Amino acid sequence: MTRHFDPELLYVECTKCGQPVLWKHGLTSKLLKMAKINLSTLDERCVIMSEGCPACTPGEISFTTQVIRLSREKDSEKILSAAAN
Repeated sequence: MTRHFDPELLYVECTKCGQPVLWKHGLTSKLLKMAKINLSTLDERCVIMSEGCPACTPGEISFTTQVIRLSREKDSEKILSAAAN
């Protein structure tokens, strides 16, 4: 069975103010297609980071974005394993 991840479920966050960014349905898929990102490579560990948003940069309508894949290992687990050594 092939697992399909819906790119519209990707979390989007502003790198400047840290707030979640909400945009209209379909925009995520459109941006990923324009960036030629293979949708089959995305999963629940992927997020979109936006360099600004309407909340912290009023008047702007276009922002640079980047898809990032988060590590499976949590920071707290890294700290605990380093402290144990």
